[in-house]
Amino acid sequence: MPPTPRGDEVLLRMVHAPINPADLLAIDGLYSFDLPQDQPLGAEGAGLVVAAGNAVKDLRPGDLVMPLRRGNWCRHRLLPRDDVIALPVGLDPVQAAMLRINPPTAHLLLRDAGLHPGDALVQNGAGSVVARWVRAFAARMDVAVIDVLRRPDSAMPRALLDGDDLAERARAVAGDRPIRAAFDCVAGAATGRLARCLAPGGRLLLFGHLSGEPIEVRSQLLTGGGLTITGFSLRPAEAALGGEGVREMFAQLAAYHAADPPSLPVGAIVPLTRAPEAIARARAGGQGRVLFDLSA
Repeated sequence: MPPTPRGDEVLLRMVHAPINPADLLAIDGLYSFDLPQDQPLGAEGAGLVVAAGNAVKDLRPGDLVMPLRRGNWCRHRLLPRDDVIALPVGLDPVQAAMLRINPPTAHLLLRDAGLHPGDALVQNGAGSVVARWVRAFAARMDVAVIDVLRRPDSAMPRALLDGDDLAERARAVAGDRPIRAAFDCVAGAATGRLARCLAPGGRLLLFGHLSGEPIEVRSQLLTGGGLTITGFSLRPAEAALGGEGVREMFAQLAAYHAADPPSLPVGAIVPLTRAPEAIARARAGGQGRVLFDLSA
């Protein structure tokens, strides 16, 4: 049990934390950055304020908050006030636990893509939670989204199946809209297929490695087509924003959420005492995120 909070510290009782793909990569030693061996897992989570130090004036016991730091697979956390984001009253704690990674990832991918109203983008991994947020945010920008899947999904009948002729089919769907950006979470040969969809001068942002393979892209797309390939990772992107920029971003995302709250699919909620079972279910995939119930 952490000590009593002092000064700007906040003591949280964690309620839910999902098993994010980044957590599975960390378990397997494949995460993009080195993580301390003794650091608890859990990239996302939501908790309730238990107590706050005397320098904290804007949080009260019972307030729902989201930690910005990793280490959320636990029952209690003691954090500086600047490392937690206050969440709207009435927000479902299960949904709140899934807001730390995917909404800012989608928001910053769209920011970095250089898109304008009337453009189109193409994204693979279209059944993912990040892709859901990309669709929601892109609609506000008048940017069309062309979804790509690796296998058929009855829930997404309009999505394109990945394949060698993806570029021709994607351009047909885009119509008069130029495909200016591609979001790639698969890597391997899929990167090259997305790259061929882009209009001259297009930008491809790589933010995942589901295939586990090196990217394969025709060099002529860079030398003759002006293609730009950029790697994206959330934590460095947030570090570049600075603390105030991160808080402003989450305030904007909270406003979006309040205006049109999504209901993100949940595959299972499992007590933390059954962690191996929960991790196995998360590895198996399927619709919806697996979450820990940290109060059980």
